[in-house]
Amino acid sequence: MYSYEAYDAWIENLIKAKSSPNFRRPRPWRSAQESRMVRRFVFQWHTCRDNRPSGRAWARDLGVSHTWLQELVREFREDPTEVRQLQAYGDPKVGDLSRARENTRQMRERGELRLSRREKWSKFYERFPVAKPV
Repeated sequence: MYSYEAYDAWIENLIKAKSSPNFRRPRPWRSAQESRMVRRFVFQWHTCRDNRPSGRAWARDLGVSHTWLQELVREFREDPTEVRQLQAYGDPKVGDLSRARENTRQMRERGELRLSRREKWSKFYERFPVAKPV
């Protein structure tokens, strides 16, 4: 996919960028509570044995991408300590997820989280409305 030279240059540039005084970590997409709840629901899906929905359907219901769901499952397989922590929390509840989503919504309103493309475009069109043809 990448040549070793390109990869080395990429790593060098990344190190340079992170050492810059202007570097800021990107804002998260969702609150830490919602991320934790999503992890718990993905773990529940992963350990479910009978009548398990597809990963894409489960991810769509959680409001995440199926690739992130697959990444989480890969992390669960590689890191048993996280699995034990998730088991200690017990089964996730939909009410907890809705409270976490409310927290995410409030953080987004305060500008603490990233905006999706749709939100960015809607803000743009609020500032610069498109002239409607007559």
